[in-house]
Amino acid sequence: MKTTQDLINSLSVEQKIKLFNGVGNWHTYSPYSEIRSIMMCDGPHGLRKQQENNYSDINQSEIATCFPTGSCIASSWDKNALALLGKSIALEAKKENVDLILGPGMNIKRSPLCGRNFEYYSEDPYLSGTLAASYVNAMQEEGVGSCVKHFACNNQEKRRQTSSSNVNERTLHEIYLRGFEIAVKSAQPHAIMCSYNKLNGTFVCHNKYLLTDILRKKWGYKGIVISDWGACIDAAECVKAGMDLAMPNSFGYFDAQLKKALDEKTLSEEELERANKNLLSFVKKHPEHTGILSVDYNLQHKTALELATQSAVLLKSKGLFPLKPQRVIVIGELAEKMKFQGGGSSHINAKEYPDAVEALTKKGFDVLYTKGYYSQICSQKEADKINEALKEEALEILNALQNENLPVLFFCGLTEKYEGEGFDRKTLSLPKEQLDLLSEITKITKNVGVVSFSGAPYDVCFEDDVNSILHMYLCGEACGEACAELICGDVNPSGKLAETWPYKIEDTPCYGNFALDDDEVDYKEEVLVGYRWYEAKRIPVRFSFGYGLSYTFFDYSSLKVNKKGDSYSVTLTVKNSGFVDGAEVVQIYADKELRGFEKVFLKKGESKKLTISLDDNTFKIYSPIKKAFKTIKGEHVIEAGASIKDIRLSAKVTTDGFKKEELVEEETFVIRASGILEGHHHKGKFTLSDSLIDMSKESKRVKFVLEILKFYVRRRNKDKHPEDPAVKIAVSGIEENPIESLISISGGKISEKLARLLVSWANK
Repeated sequence: MKTTQDLINSLSVEQKIKLFNGVGNWHTYSPYSEIRSIMMCDGPHGLRKQQENNYSDINQSEIATCFPTGSCIASSWDKNALALLGKSIALEAKKENVDLILGPGMNIKRSPLCGRNFEYYSEDPYLSGTLAASYVNAMQEEGVGSCVKHFACNNQEKRRQTSSSNVNERTLHEIYLRGFEIAVKSAQPHAIMCSYNKLNGTFVCHNKYLLTDILRKKWGYKGIVISDWGACIDAAECVKAGMDLAMPNSFGYFDAQLKKALDEKTLSEEELERANKNLLSFVKKHPEHTGILSVDYNLQHKTALELATQSAVLLKSKGLFPLKPQRVIVIGELAEKMKFQGGGSSHINAKEYPDAVEALTKKGFDVLYTKGYYSQICSQKEADKINEALKEEALEILNALQNENLPVLFFCGLTEKYEGEGFDRKTLSLPKEQLDLLSEITKITKNVGVVSFSGAPYDVCFEDDVNSILHMYLCGEACGEACAELICGDVNPSGKLAETWPYKIEDTPCYGNFALDDDEVDYKEEVLVGYRWYEAKRIPVRFSFGYGLSYTFFDYSSLKVNKKGDSYSVTLTVKNSGFVDGAEVVQIYADKELRGFEKVFLKKGESKKLTISLDDNTFKIYSPIKKAFKTIKGEHVIEAGASIKDIRLSAKVTTDGFKKEELVEEETFVIRASGILEGHHHKGKFTLSDSLIDMSKESKRVKFVLEILKFYVRRRNKDKHPEDPAVKIAVSGIEENPIESLISISGGKISEKLARLLVSWANK
């Protein structure tokens, strides 16, 4: 059998060039049969296998199982659940002859308003990296490659293709790279996807410090580095930085760039071969899938249901839940038209399964259902008219039955137009029609249980007015059945929040430095991301990191810290002191940072002794002076608790090492940290790396072309409303992508000649 080097030696220069760029939207180049084409598909929470001719419509893909999204399953805090998810998606991938799944997504949740937060795990890098490693290992054990994304510092959707994330070195390593580092060292994902954005002024795909010095040399990464779709700007620079594969097809544009760079000696053939070797190593370790002819989709659906029930978070419980089967009033269209996933490239084309009304009825409830509000996308004028009528109908029913004091289940959440790839939210609020209706309901009765759906935190301003709140996140195709099982108590809620829920957006760490009309995004909060910020600043929050209630309760005892060599662990005993079986997530914090966790199931009255390993960096910080993580000398506090605010036990540990001032110089974050982007987006300085939206501000001709392209996109999606996430992502791509990337993501419809003409117009 030929070695990877033998395969390289068998290729012509033209073939080596072609290996760098994809063929079509989902395949790699195959120069001959021994080097086969590999297929990749989207799918952090399910397989999205899309046909080439449907590429422009993100909602058109093969039927597949839709599992809980990243924000949902992260709330399980269960490594076994993530492994089950990875394995289950791999089974469907093998059936469809897919070699590489583009997931998991593991970007840090810098702001709750990021439109793509539903795909990501947490605001904490240790939790995110640990869960991702479980997913990756399980998927790759099944013979399907996993591609973790988006590397790195892609923390907002607005201007994600051109903005620069300006981050100091300590923050970069401790917060935004740490999760990826854990995933690489613990699981060696077969691929990593470069994000669109710049990091400190340099496109990530051009960033040799990130892709080579850190990823390969420091972390020992062995897989392939792939561009996000359309993120490759200047192919030669990407190869030199350490990128191996540009997606999708550029229709010869990248080939010409690489040939010119080789001819002019600005790129060596050895550098190109390095990229080729990484791709061919992947091909060699992934023989074509054989023997998988069918998948038991009923079993897959049961898995989706199991994962959904493990991940739901009980936010408030004053006795209404669990609710025995009886007559109930269900209000809210989201009980019928359930929101179980977000919009964008992760959208799964799932079969229809019972909604919450049907599932509750099947459980024996006598359900009186009324829509209450309209959740679908339409004009605001039309929505207002429909909502007023639905509100009146719901209140009439409630008033007529007021004397019976029936339990009311109010289903609410962020509807489809509020969350998706390509755009960020503007506010923490739920839709006004939902809040107005709920306010009227709670004037009539307090016997209200709220069941809510969203991929990220929202303002739970009604908390004091209702009895109970069960948050489902976006929990996949088994959403309706999961709601019924949790409400009636067949399953005891055990989810814990993997992110902080603030009272108001002004309290968040990056307020004023997120999703602005500016390409310079300054991470001035530095390492104080998520709960670190609220703890350090003593800012009250609605629901804390790690928070989640249960139908039972747990006692903690006998905490002990153990050291073996340079590794630490803790032992403690947990007891289910309540009257029903349940699961608890035990969280270990060191100096108020998450360093270990374990989910344990206990029957009523049962106790278990747990041993929880701590993160390798438990007593370390990243030192820009030493260029490495180093141990802080002194006394540290180890805490065990049910959340960052619910600490049950503590102990102290003393370590040798460095004084903090020896590792980190006192510094103040400097606005415009990169200094590189100043002067861009103005006449005379536009290049192919600028976007049409910026060029259109200074050129009427470019603005005219942009309007034509947007009209074309909307025309192709004429059956969809402009607020539909599928339309919004397409429009934002046309507006905000660097014009060079439009050559590839447009399927070749925008040529290099047209792109250069538009730049010349903008500069006149």
